[in-house]
Amino acid sequence: METILHTDILVLGGGSAGIAAAVAAARQGLNVTLIERNAFLGGKATAAEVGTVCGLYHYSKNSQSDYAVKGFAYEFAEALRKRSRTEPLHNAEGLHYLPYNIDAFKSLCLQLLSEHKVNIHFNAVLKKVETADERIVSASVIAGGKPLTICLQSLIDCSGDSVISSAASLPLIKTENYQAAAQLFTMEGVTEDNEGRLGLIMVKAIKAAIDQDVLPEFYDRVYIVQGSLRNNCVSLKIGIPLPVTYAPGNMQELKTVAQSFVDNLSQFLIKNVAAFKHASVQHIAPEVGTRTGMRSVGHYMLTEDDVLQCRRFDDGIAVATWPIEEWGQQRRVNMSYFGENDFYQVPAACLQSGSIDNLFFAGRNISASEKAIASARVMGICLQTGYAAGTLAAANASGRSQREAIKQVQKEQL
Repeated sequence: METILHTDILVLGGGSAGIAAAVAAARQGLNVTLIERNAFLGGKATAAEVGTVCGLYHYSKNSQSDYAVKGFAYEFAEALRKRSRTEPLHNAEGLHYLPYNIDAFKSLCLQLLSEHKVNIHFNAVLKKVETADERIVSASVIAGGKPLTICLQSLIDCSGDSVISSAASLPLIKTENYQAAAQLFTMEGVTEDNEGRLGLIMVKAIKAAIDQDVLPEFYDRVYIVQGSLRNNCVSLKIGIPLPVTYAPGNMQELKTVAQSFVDNLSQFLIKNVAAFKHASVQHIAPEVGTRTGMRSVGHYMLTEDDVLQCRRFDDGIAVATWPIEEWGQQRRVNMSYFGENDFYQVPAACLQSGSIDNLFFAGRNISASEKAIASARVMGICLQTGYAAGTLAAANASGRSQREAIKQVQKEQL
């Protein structure tokens, strides 16, 4: 028998953007429901075990990591840092990021939603939406194997793949081949205690094996997740040299190939690198890490020029400090930087549907070009677009003006 629920705000997706959106709407005094396809929260941060939060700090070659974000994004980052017992790291290019513990990320998300009395439905998949007068009025969901209809005032798509826009047959921003995917796995029993030295030893051994045709060339796409070497365990991430298309069967093919890569690479390291001689695979992230997907069409589409020219907007709602980071099928990442200590803004017009009055989006599926989302997809920015979308959706549901809501977000986040 189908259950019917009523809520003011429906959030699809429990990743960083979805958590921020749900908290923001709840802080406006509205009833909020969140549906998550997994049995846990955190999105790609926990399912693909990304390992670091990017986009929180200013781009600077100084060793000091200075926060660029304010408001909820800052609150979340500080709480995560303390729970994870980590500190920000930086590289020679001037990028700063925060390593985190996966379980700490999950528990923080759950605590925040519990504190704000957000109704959560795990193992929930959206099946369809019903529209009337250019508004979505309900969503049909299978939650825990049971049908559920959720009647709503406003909804926010934080799925990362524009699931709501797809279900409503709305226009989408698509790309023939999306950014390359990666698989993360953790090995235990590693005897080297210096992360930098371990990385050099590993890369040298893999390169020699490739030169001698012992390993295929694409195995040079492996690297250590910075800050992950702890208690003789280290997390490794390997790029998958297959196109990401989201066509039927594509995700399963990526996962199958990723599993084979992990098996082969771990055995190579155990047999050929002294630091891994007594090591074994402790854990493989449950999901392949996909970086970009289909995006919704809003009132404005963020562009590459907006990012690289550090454009500010009258309706700017997020401070974005991460460069354009593109992972193709080749080994090397392509980075496009702007000036040190500079930033661009994400406008609110990228977060609201151009077709449906009460549909908002945040995170990886905001209205942005493929180049622009290669910057705006990182968690530090997703936390901000999520919080902004939650505030805007709450205003829509309660009859407040969007301009008033934008000013409120700007006061908190800029």
